[in-house]
Amino acid sequence: MKIGIFGLTIMVSVAIFVPAVADCSSARTIRCGTEIVSVGDPTIELLQKCGEPDLKELIKTNGFIIEKWTYNCGSKRFMKILTLKGGSVKRIEVADYGTGPARCQ
Repeated sequence: MKIGIFGLTIMVSVAIFVPAVADCSSARTIRCGTEIVSVGDPTIELLQKCGEPDLKELIKTNGFIIEKWTYNCGSKRFMKILTLKGGSVKRIEVADYGTGPARCQ
């Protein structure tokens, strides 16, 4: 089967674009003012840089306690949900739009 250069270009574009879109709901960092928190940073560093979250959830699973901290970044900005386990940031997710004044950037 002959694809041609146009068909090949389309296939390569889709192969690059689809994984990028699929990962839009997660992030590797969160910015709080001039400070940046990354996946792997200690929980104490997150507290020092971003302060207390707007919401804390505790989830018990397989004998471990996982915490989910939500930061409301204000209207016109997406909220950030950080998953903490074993004293460090394990995951940063981007949620729906927040409300009120901006807290994180």
